Amino acid sequence: MANIHISRYSPSRTRGKRIRKGVARTFLGLLVMAVGVGYLGNHLDFCPWENFTLFFPGWGSLFLIIPAIYFFICRPTSLFWPIIGLTGVLVLLANQDGYGFGKAAAIVLAIAVIFVGLRILLSPLFRRIKRKKKERFASFANQTDTNYSVRFGERTVALSGQSFRSATLDCSFGELNLDLRGALMEDPAVIDARCSFGEIHISLPADVKVELHPSAVLGDVSNMYADTADSSAPTLYINAECSFGEIVVR
Repeated sequence: MANIHISRYSPSRTRGKRIRKGVARTFLGLLVMAVGVGYLGNHLDFCPWENFTLFFPGWGSLFLIIPAIYFFICRPTSLFWPIIGLTGVLVLLANQDGYGFGKAAAIVLAIAVIFVGLRILLSPLFRRIKRKKKERFASFANQTDTNYSVRFGERTVALSGQSFRSATLDCSFGELNLDLRGALMEDPAVIDARCSFGEIHISLPADVKVELHPSAVLGDVSNMYADTADSSAPTLYINAECSFGEIVVR
């Protein structure tokens, strides 16, 4: 049986993540309710509006802006979602009367500069958060399942001292972490990773060759793994499909 380890965070870290996810859910719930109230107000005399609609010029930008806000609240140290959000704001402004593309780009650039300044000021906090993330694995249970999935949540799985041949990772609106640093890699080994509106992080041992086959649509697949293995090392094939999310191999 595979030895599965699941992260155990400090109480303050767990509480912080729970608060951020609660805020993100509240934001999403209030947004959905506001849409319902808006359309209801079109048919009520005492409401101050009559023509509420989601299909305004540039409405497609909401598919970038809303997920970006949601996941940035959940993961404030990520740079990916602010970039997606700013892209959505650029698309929105460029479709409004009185805003040419040049003016919209200037506004977005100014917002980006402000964000960079804030990140510089908060960089000590971000470094502290990243350091704590390394203290994450503790023994939890024995399982044989190699299909790992996440829906609207977070899961961390670590295989320690066990043979690894294949796994399927599926993440939607959440975060999935697979740690293989203590695993015994068979040759060849395969990982199929699919991510939509979420994040997948794959941590690998030092003695493996990696062949990454990425496919990304409005997402990011990053290979940060330092491949120093020799020719006799086992080969790991990673098929990564990502849309509106992030897959990181390290």
